[in-house]
Amino acid sequence: MKRLSSTEDQVDGFSLDAQRALGEKYAKEKGLRIVKAWAVDESASKEEDRKHFFEMIELVKERGIKHVIFDKVDRACRGLKSAVQIEELIDKHGVKFHFTREHLIIDSGSPPQEKLRFYLGMILGKYYIDNLKTEVHKGLEARLQAGLWNGLAPIGYRNVKVGKEQRAVVVPDPETAPVIREIFLLYATGNYSYDALSKIIREKTPRKSCTRRAMEDLICNPFYYGVMKVHAKGLSMNMGERLIQGQHEPLIDKDLFDACQRVKGIRASSHQASNSRVIPKPFMGWIKCGVCGHQVTGEVHKKPSGRIYVYYHCAHQACPERRKNVAERIISDAVKDAFVPFSKITQEMTRILVKAMQECLEDLDLYTQIKTSQFSKERLELKREIMELEALRDLKKVSDTTLDRLIADCQSRLKEKDLDLKAHQRADRRTFERARKVIELLHLVYDFIKLGGNDLEKARLAKMVLSNPTLKDGKLQFAYVKPFDVLIDLTSLPDWGG
Repeated sequence: MKRLSSTEDQVDGFSLDAQRALGEKYAKEKGLRIVKAWAVDESASKEEDRKHFFEMIELVKERGIKHVIFDKVDRACRGLKSAVQIEELIDKHGVKFHFTREHLIIDSGSPPQEKLRFYLGMILGKYYIDNLKTEVHKGLEARLQAGLWNGLAPIGYRNVKVGKEQRAVVVPDPETAPVIREIFLLYATGNYSYDALSKIIREKTPRKSCTRRAMEDLICNPFYYGVMKVHAKGLSMNMGERLIQGQHEPLIDKDLFDACQRVKGIRASSHQASNSRVIPKPFMGWIKCGVCGHQVTGEVHKKPSGRIYVYYHCAHQACPERRKNVAERIISDAVKDAFVPFSKITQEMTRILVKAMQECLEDLDLYTQIKTSQFSKERLELKREIMELEALRDLKKVSDTTLDRLIADCQSRLKEKDLDLKAHQRADRRTFERARKVIELLHLVYDFIKLGGNDLEKARLAKMVLSNPTLKDGKLQFAYVKPFDVLIDLTSLPDWGG
């Protein structure tokens, strides 16, 4: 009988050699012979990109291996896909999985409590990594607060890097900026359609093109008068959009922009029924069209009997979904159904989840401490390297151009380490304290949404729990925001509540 040991390291403070030694010691104690071992860094890999993991899966199947050793659960699983494949090896091939650091063995005969420990280790590890990514993204938020644009510059501008630090900024494009100014001036007259303005851009800037929809977005983009419009996000929820004053040079002034918005709003306002402004439409401004991506608007219909109904459809004139009215009752029922999975989170399961989370905190605290120490050392090395490069200027043995390039590279890597360090410092046990409070309240949420008859309250709760809602073919589609998505995944696993 052949056995396998796999010690996939994530470089999280436990060295590859240490994990390999622990795996070999464990195999010797259990009387297992190692067939093949892996010790690789997959910390940045997506689940579908883990070639070593899938290589291990195939080897186990081909050679009839019955024992697999991992250092910890999160070395084996990156999500539900990995968990399903491990379940298949256990159930169909009789494989037994050993997790040395957690003193856990999982096979087809494992009690539900042990399987729950396995699933919690996988889910909580995934949640921690997801949260860490969120903290890294806060570095981009710092640029926005400083008035610097992240991403590709809109037409009329171009991306450049300036200064010794090679800071990314946007500046007016000499070729297209004058054309964009002319576009706004022409549209403000009220005599030009989007199609006509798109044709002007194609004629005057052959290397650029602008569709009708892109032209509509251009006219509504405050970036051109110096303000950046970005998506605003709070704690695990999308809160619409916000405006931030940018550092870039405006192409037009605010008065011209406002004049264009007035021209754009004349037609829409003339078609708005007077009674539609007083009837509440709780789901308007939250849902987007699943076909074109525009906002879904609400519309009030008054029947001959005097009864009033609210319908929703795409606000974009050219979209086929605009002609498909969806009753508010259908959306309200879909929102209620979205909370059905939370009914599985009973008070007893809440107690078990909270207890399991507390047991995971000690290892995660150690992870944060070790990563923080690692990044601090790397930052000191980079600062020392910068000082040594600066000292070479006096020796005149290396050109200033070469030194500037090397120093800029070091400074760039130093900023990355600063972002990583701050992310790990923020992604501490407070993350799990917030998650614990959420879990303790979830068993009450389903009863509230089921019994509550007020669509305004349902919409308010839905905006906190559901993300990226879209309406297509009369159906509401959505995802769950973090950490609700993790908990929904957890309740769908085998033996939940066993």
